[in-house]
Formats: sequence, C-alpha cells, structure tokens
Amino acid sequence: MSQRRKPLRTCLGCRGTVEQDRLVRLVLAPEGNLLVDYRHKLPGRGAYSCATKSCLELALKPGALGRAFRKTPPAVDVEVVLAQLKQQLRARIDNLIGMARKARKVTVGGNMVSEALSRGEALGCVILARDISEGIRAKIVRKGKSLPLFEPEWMDKECLGRILGRAECSVLGIARDSFAEIMLEEFNRYNNLAGDS
Repeated sequence: MSQRRKPLRTCLGCRGTVEQDRLVRLVLAPEGNLLVDYRHKLPGRGAYSCATKSCLELALKPGALGRAFRKTPPAVDVEVVLAQLKQQLRARIDNLIGMARKARKVTVGGNMVSEALSRGEALGCVILARDISEGIRAKIVRKGKSLPLFEPEWMDKECLGRILGRAECSVLGIARDSFAEIMLEEFNRYNNLAGDS
C-alpha cells in the first residue's frame, strides 16, 4: 500500500516548500487581527511560516501578508505573534504530557526515573522541573547521558504535578514511542524559538 502524501505549503518567509504540519499557520480573525493557529484548526484562509523568528519576521511584512490573505491586514508586531506561538507550544507540550500519562507511558518521580534508567528501560526523553533539587538533577543527568533531557522554563514542580494530577513532580520520564517523538519535536521547536528571541 502506498504511503499517503502530506500536503505541502510555502513558507512566506524563506519561500521554502515544506509539509503543512511542520509549519505555523496564521489566520485573520473576522475583526481583522492576526492569530497564530498552531493546531491548524481555525477556519478561514491561512498563511504559513516556518517556526523560526527569522521566517516569521519576513512573513509578517505587510506585502507578504497582503498577498497571502488577498487584503492588507493591520500592522503586526513580531513579538506579539512569537508570544502567541510560544504560548500555544507550551499548551501543546502540557497536553502531550497529560495524554502520555493517561496512556500510561510515563515514569514519575526522581527515584522511579533513576531506577528505570539504571535498569535500561526504554525512555524516549526525560523532563526536569526547573526548580528540581541539584542532587536529583545530578543523578538523573549522570544516568541519562544518552537521553534528551528537557527543563522547560515554564514548568516548575507544581506545574508538572498539576499536569500529572499530583501535588508536585520534579522528574518525568516518557516511554520511547510516538509520544516521546512528538514531544521531542515540539520541545525542539520551542527551544529554537526561545533561542531566536
């Protein structure tokens, strides 16, 4: 059976042709303001950009947006669009962690993750709360050398615990499967944006 082809779109910034799901979609609201549609769910005509600050800056120039929407939108601040995009990426990552928990694809807590790493369990990535103790952090970093480790700046122990339905959580391991792959992709997008700004 042949693999289904994914739709391609052109980035307004770099003019590269990329699979649609790898780009950020921008739409005009009925009031005329520009919205980031990261999940590609909003109705209406969309314009696409790579998830980098340089492409977004080029894409948000009036001429590029005017061509894409067939009308001239109001002036757009790149920093506002970047803030919207980062917020949607954070929400997406939080939702993925919650879905992984419901699918029982997580190992929760410093001791459990440390033991899983010692046993050689197949973890795809490890997430550390930003306010984790140095002792636990050093132990996880030492044992998980070959794994992607993420420490999102918005995710403290309380936030991570809330996502998991607990009071607090400082370390979380995600099983090596599609959840981990998608999460790695989203974290990389977020880190690229955070590094650009």
